[in-house]
Amino acid sequence: MRNSLLLRISQPGGDACEWVLMGADGRAAGTVQSGTLKEAAAAASGLRVSVLAPGGDCLLTTASIPGSNRQKLLRALPYALEDQLTVDVEDLHFALGPSLGDDRYAVAVIAIERMEAILEACRQAEMDVGRILPEQLAIPCPDTGTCVVIDNEVALVRTGRHAGYAIDTGNLGLLLSRQQPEAEEPAPELRVYKAAGSDLPDLGAAAGTAVVEEYHGSALGLLAAGSASPGIDLLQGPYSRSQEWGKLWRPWRATAALLLAGFVVSHAVMGVEYYRLSKEREALGKRIEETYRQAFPKANRVVNPRVQMQQQLDQLLRRQGGGDGFMTLLARAGDVLRTNKAIEISGASFRAGRLDVDLTANNLQVLDELKQTLAGKGLVVEIQSATTDASQRVKSRLRIQGGSA
Repeated sequence: MRNSLLLRISQPGGDACEWVLMGADGRAAGTVQSGTLKEAAAAASGLRVSVLAPGGDCLLTTASIPGSNRQKLLRALPYALEDQLTVDVEDLHFALGPSLGDDRYAVAVIAIERMEAILEACRQAEMDVGRILPEQLAIPCPDTGTCVVIDNEVALVRTGRHAGYAIDTGNLGLLLSRQQPEAEEPAPELRVYKAAGSDLPDLGAAAGTAVVEEYHGSALGLLAAGSASPGIDLLQGPYSRSQEWGKLWRPWRATAALLLAGFVVSHAVMGVEYYRLSKEREALGKRIEETYRQAFPKANRVVNPRVQMQQQLDQLLRRQGGGDGFMTLLARAGDVLRTNKAIEISGASFRAGRLDVDLTANNLQVLDELKQTLAGKGLVVEIQSATTDASQRVKSRLRIQGGSA
């Protein structure tokens, strides 16, 4: 590994940034600097540049795709994940990570608009980018633990070698609590890094197992410690670097000719199979469209019946008061649940637009006041169960649904 420069852009498309020089051993070789991209480009002269993409812009997930050819896997990724995404796959860039076994792969997803903004800002500064890494994957963290970096009002969370997310600090405790194992299972290590002198946000039920450490200066100094570890490089597919292919190609021309002959034969067989499958797919598409028209006879224009069917179902759910998503309900109910010191949340689940919360209240009056407070937020609250123990503490389950905001 040679010397490089690690860059963190404050906002995609913006000019403000931070950077730090990295040594050949993958460790920071200087202090964190801040300034404009032009100043960072001057410091990066002759060095390989790695950029940390904002964690809030990157979705880290997994996909189940059979096969091992990475180019084919990249082409199949959008269709494997489109059911999990709320944005059209045509507007997203997909980066393939390593295999996790059993035809599962780590994946990073970022909006093409955000990706282009990062690259264009670097082009304008005449900076040659060699790698773009989701910044939560730069958090130094053991593979079996969870590590959190508090950076102003944002919490960067790494939950595995290729997994993590970014969230506002106000909702950090609720999400960490959802990651807590059952009582009989050992809790994984939870390490929280916060800026020296800053307040620690509420960690919820995870607070009892957290190890808190302070860092000084910019969070980039901490992220530099983990940036050398293998991550998911976003420079793939249309953004991959291909300048070196010409040099590698020349010695392999004769071998490539033989491989091409085999390629042609194998693809002739595959072509026949593809034709058969395409006919089946065409027939299936017609059946889906017929089903959609039977369910919604007033539909005039059918472009994507599967997506249109889901949209119609979502509209029906919203009319029944069940259309709020998990994050919407969490945002509306989170502050009330988090700040009420007379209750302890022991679990939560989300299904069909309903948030079920298991909690223990000091008494029945506290439970009733909690219900009224949530109702005052425009939420529909139902007490599913309530059991009083010998100490008059009440174990209860609340069902929360979206009402009028």
